[in-house]
This record gives sequence, structure tokens and C-alpha cells, in this order.
Amino acid sequence: MRLQNVRVMGPTGLSLPTSIEVDAPGAVDRDASGLILSPGWLDLHAHLRDPGFPAKETLQSGATSAAFGGFTHVVAMANTDPVTDRPEQVRALIARAAGLPIRMSFVAAVTMGLEGQTLTDAVALQRAGAVALSDDGRHLMDLVTLRRALTAAAEAGLPLLIHAQIERLGDGPESEAAAVTQALEALAAVPRARLHVQHVSTRASVDLIRTAKRQGLPVTAEATPHHLALTAAEVVALGPQGNVNPPLRSVDDREALRQALVEGVIDAIATDHAPHDSGAKAAGANGFHGFETAVPVVMGLGLEDRVLYRACVERPREIIGQSIDEEWILIDPAAEWIVDASSFKSRGKNTPFSGRRLRGRIVMTLCRGQVVMERVMQHA
Repeated sequence: MRLQNVRVMGPTGLSLPTSIEVDAPGAVDRDASGLILSPGWLDLHAHLRDPGFPAKETLQSGATSAAFGGFTHVVAMANTDPVTDRPEQVRALIARAAGLPIRMSFVAAVTMGLEGQTLTDAVALQRAGAVALSDDGRHLMDLVTLRRALTAAAEAGLPLLIHAQIERLGDGPESEAAAVTQALEALAAVPRARLHVQHVSTRASVDLIRTAKRQGLPVTAEATPHHLALTAAEVVALGPQGNVNPPLRSVDDREALRQALVEGVIDAIATDHAPHDSGAKAAGANGFHGFETAVPVVMGLGLEDRVLYRACVERPREIIGQSIDEEWILIDPAAEWIVDASSFKSRGKNTPFSGRRLRGRIVMTLCRGQVVMERVMQHA
């Protein structure tokens, strides 16, 4: 397929309008004037609820939703039922994912059952195909266990992803800072280990990670679209629908995250896609749908295109050791639309952006040489 008059997003930003051949045999050539072609975005952090919670999401519904949101590769967390803490479970998930419209990788648990005590077999999990280890959703490891976990992950050649929250301290900023401090202390004591801090939400955490990077520690970090775009004050009226963990923070915290993203202190943007059925959300479940609003929310932050490329394409792949394949998304940056959660392909309709007018939308998603999603654009 030939796209004419398209701008291509790359490491230095956007190119001038050009004509480019995209690997999609049989697809119709098109005039892409005003559109942006980007390598597919990779989401480092998603909850696909499969196995165990089909009312919330399945691999199929999550993959379809991700394709509509512009993600050609999604990394699924281990807090399923049963927890993904054994090699045979990883192998089974990889086999099931082979027929999905996008690429999917799987994170295995650090500790059995996410209970923070008995370590999983990191080497066996890596051999089975896990791309990282994480107890995301929980953080029950003490300092000694965390050091052992980092050692095991290093021996397996895997990054360790941490949910930065000391649970006994609640979900306030001090809990996140304490968890980041603990993890960085453990990292400093373990040669060859790699640490990744998930869903950073506070200025204090940003400052700790910035200092650690300046000291040469191998730490990376991510922030979510909702923490980059919203504050606690903006979701008060939503009641339980505004619940997320970590919570949305202050304007100062949000600005610190944005600046850290520009600097590269925060390496990646990851959705923490956390779909829930309506009953669970009304009862207070934490988490937001992330896939189908991510591109316009992130593009609305006013970041330079080179920063978007680094945070959504390049660094996420580097963190889990993946290359940039021939996977593409076509974006209409001028398309304005009103978020209607009922139209989501995900089973989770729980979004804080419901009813908001966003600008920017995915026109086409291509993965493995196939057009897996094409949208007829209707501007709101």
C-alpha cells in the first residue's frame, strides 16, 4: 500500500509530507494528506483480565480495543486468576495470543500468587517467553525479598517492574516515595539488575528517579495518560468512577510528570489499561480503560513529536528488549470527537474522559502486514 502526502513520525519528530510504501499487500493506496504515519505504539502496562475475569476483558476484546487505540503491541500484567506465576501459564497465554490482531507479550509474577514471599522461577519464566517480572497491583515485598527478586530477574535477563506503593502506608504520595526509595536502594545493591517503576504519579518520585539516573543506576519509569492529563480535582464529581491506583494527584505533581517526560527521566507512557464491568466500578474498583483514548490524550499534552516517539514507540520496546517491527498506525491529528464509552471495543467502559471532546484519532492500524483496523472518519 502506498500512502501519499503523509508525514512520518520518527526519532527526530515529523518528516515533511512524503510518499511511502507500507507492507500491507492488497490494501488500497490512499492520499494521506494531513495524516501522520507512526510505528505502532507499544503499551508496556495493561491488564487484560484473562484468565479469570471475562466480564471485564478477554485477550480478544483487549487486542481489538488496543488496535482501535493505535497499539500494535501490548504487554499484559500477571494479576489474573490464576496469577501468571508458572511457566506453563506463560506458554499457554503466548499460544492463545498467536491468532490475535496485534502482538501481545506477557509479564510473569515476581512472587507466587503476588503474595510477596516465595519467588517465582525467573529463569524458567523467561525461557517460557515472559518479557518481564512484576507483581503489579500489589507490592508486598520487603527490602530483602526485593533484593532477591532483582537478583533472580538479573540472572534471567529480565527487567523487574514494580508497583510503587507500600500498601501499609495507604495510597498517598508518601507511600509511593517510600516504595521508590526502597526499590532504588535494592537496585544499588544488585549488579546487572534492571528496575522499571510503573505508573509514577508524584513529584517526589520523579525527583528520586532523576537522582538515581544521574548516579548511573539502571532504572526506567513510566507515567500514564491520565496522570499526565488530569488532576484529582477534575474527577471528584465522578465519585467511584474516578477511582484509580495510584490516585490522580495535584497540579504540581502533574506538571512534574510532564517535565520529567520531556527530560527523559520518565522514559515511557503506558496506559495501565484496567477495564472493569459497571458493577465492579460502581462498587469502588480502581482503574481506567486506557487503550482507545490514549493517542488523543497524549497528543493533547503539547509534547514535541520526538518526545512522543521516544515515549510511545522507542523506549517501551527497549525496556522489554523488542525491536521496532513493520507495524504502523495512521493518525488524523485534526479529528475531533466526543468520547462515548459505549462505543469502545473493550468490555471495560470505565473512562474519566467520557463526554469529553478530544482531538486526534486512529484512522488505520497495521500489524504483521495486515490492516487490522480501519476507521471511516466522522468529525464531531
